[in-house]
Amino acid sequence: MRRRIVTFLKVLVFFAGVCSALVAAEAGAREAMRRSEVPVLRWHDFSSQLKVEQMASLTSGVDVVVVGTSMAQQDLVPSLITDESVSSYNAGLNGGVPVVMEPWLIEQVLPVLSPKTVVWGLSPLDLSATYGDATKNAYDQAFETRQGYLAEADRWVSQYSTLISSRAVLRDPAKIYGDEADATQAKLADAVSALGEFGERTVFDIELGVERQDEVTDRISPFQIDRDDLAAIARTVAALRNQNIEVVFVELPVPERFVSLMPAGDSDRALFSRAVDTLGQELEVEVLKASAAFENEDFVDFTHLSEEAAARFSSDIGTQLAGL
Repeated sequence: MRRRIVTFLKVLVFFAGVCSALVAAEAGAREAMRRSEVPVLRWHDFSSQLKVEQMASLTSGVDVVVVGTSMAQQDLVPSLITDESVSSYNAGLNGGVPVVMEPWLIEQVLPVLSPKTVVWGLSPLDLSATYGDATKNAYDQAFETRQGYLAEADRWVSQYSTLISSRAVLRDPAKIYGDEADATQAKLADAVSALGEFGERTVFDIELGVERQDEVTDRISPFQIDRDDLAAIARTVAALRNQNIEVVFVELPVPERFVSLMPAGDSDRALFSRAVDTLGQELEVEVLKASAAFENEDFVDFTHLSEEAAARFSSDIGTQLAGL
């Protein structure tokens, strides 16, 4: 009997020590994060993380949601595609191709914003088979979007423990106080400066260098329509319709300098445009296009419209939306 009591006391002391160590570690973790002020990335990039926070602040939801890649983010300005009587938000993502938009829209955007209409901006990048895998992988592996019981348990525990929620940063001091910490702060600052009041992208710096050109070329060479993206769009439209949400496609303009980078030039552009038209017909979704052509000078790089051109395009699409 005495031996059992002694054993029990030893076990009790052991667990008390473990608990004390955990409490001390938790306190240390919270103090370290408080002092460093390094943001912890829980989504696949800081732009999406900021949008989650921004959407949460729109407690009454919105009538119209814009989705798509950074092109849709920049080219479709919410305040200009709807009038003052219709609220709108741009939930597009950097690299937000359809296979990324599907889970983002259905699992993250709709439950928060409850829109009546989704305006989906589509460009050759959205349907290119050589673009989007990196973003999809990053999205699937991000803390907030990982799937499975372990991921759900991790998120639940992280609500109460800084030691767990910030472990990716805490395990490496350089991420708290060194160069990596500075780089993380810079990424967050860039994301903040690029985010408009209603989710639109506000990056209008001219970027026509060789590095940017090569980056775009890699995303469309060879240019083939990605069947996975087409299937993701079809599934998403069906899911939206099940919730009585209207869907409208918008074919986004691209400059001639972009077309010149496509392996087959105008033939590839026509291939993309036919794919969008066919998709619209098969899914019975209206496809809107620019009423007037845009020149190279209307773009700040190989894909994104300038501020003035984005305003013009948004107003044009807004007029067409109002006429539907």
